[in-house]
Amino acid sequence: MAPELYLGTLAAPAPEPQVTSVSLSSREVALGEPFSIRVTATNRGEQADLQLVSVAFPNATSTRVANVTGYTFKQSPVFIEPGGDKNIGAGYIGPQKQVKPQYPAIEGQSRPWGPGESASMELQVTPEREGRFVVFVKAVGLPHSGDRSHWPQEGPLDQQEEYVSVYEVRVITAAAANATKA
Repeated sequence: MAPELYLGTLAAPAPEPQVTSVSLSSREVALGEPFSIRVTATNRGEQADLQLVSVAFPNATSTRVANVTGYTFKQSPVFIEPGGDKNIGAGYIGPQKQVKPQYPAIEGQSRPWGPGESASMELQVTPEREGRFVVFVKAVGLPHSGDRSHWPQEGPLDQQEEYVSVYEVRVITAAAANATKA
């Protein structure tokens, strides 16, 4: 059998990333005060060449709102800043489709990510203004071989045209926070 024919019969691995835990230290903070978010994901499928967990902040202006306080991924976190010249992959197909980031995100990545392996990332986040502070969470496994190669499988779409799970923290003024404590 010719090598091209043999290679054509091989099935790509089918990773199945699943976010198993998202914990927020608080659902309400005073402006200027931080909260922490911890995200844990597991590969429930076959080996992934690359699996990532993304935590994005659609109403922030920079990744400066967050500090990585811990992670168990194999590679260092990747900071994605809005604007600029650097594009990011979209539509679960990586470099074949590129978009400009519109808002900041931080990605934890492991290359490779074996079956049953879990990894987590913890961030300390300080929102920039009062109101609703939104956090998008997702996980993607590559090669992307279908709906099971990303988590969640449905919901709102982010800047990369990929599904996300949405979390919120209410940011109030320091005066309002003090009045609540009184």
